[in-house]
Amino acid sequence: MRWVEGVLARDEHDPGIKTIVAAMHEALPDSIAINHSMSNYESGRRSGHQLYADLLRLQTQGKHVYVLASHSHFFMDGIFNTEYWRNHGGVLPGWIVGTAGAHRYKLPAHSADAKIAKTNVYGYLLATVARNGDMRFDFKEVDERDIPESVVRRFTPKFVHQCFVGNHD
Repeated sequence: MRWVEGVLARDEHDPGIKTIVAAMHEALPDSIAINHSMSNYESGRRSGHQLYADLLRLQTQGKHVYVLASHSHFFMDGIFNTEYWRNHGGVLPGWIVGTAGAHRYKLPAHSADAKIAKTNVYGYLLATVARNGDMRFDFKEVDERDIPESVVRRFTPKFVHQCFVGNHD
């Protein structure tokens, strides 16, 4: 925490830094993915709440702030649109992109509160940065048809197909 708060303190006072992207493995606490996040242990809750407050402060000061995580194996845009964050300072833009081939999970309760929530998909997040530091994030889904023929030959069509239809809860 000392390290990240030092970095954020320098960023806060540097007018050349317009955008902060915080990327982590587990989502900060009290996201829609609360049951598989930093909410699962006290030190994670404590440090995650502090980091969220730091990022929220930077956003209110005019920095563009975005929070990314990957621990949960699904895609979700709007992970902090929860009652907790609506009542504790505000909702930061946040995504979970855990769609790179791992076993895919069911969506958590309250996933309808997200802007977008998808499971049983593979894909990646593409960021586009504007001159003013604003960013747009677009989920690019990878379909079975997108797998290169050389990969399909190496692992067999049956195996590749099974990854798409059977690798989930």
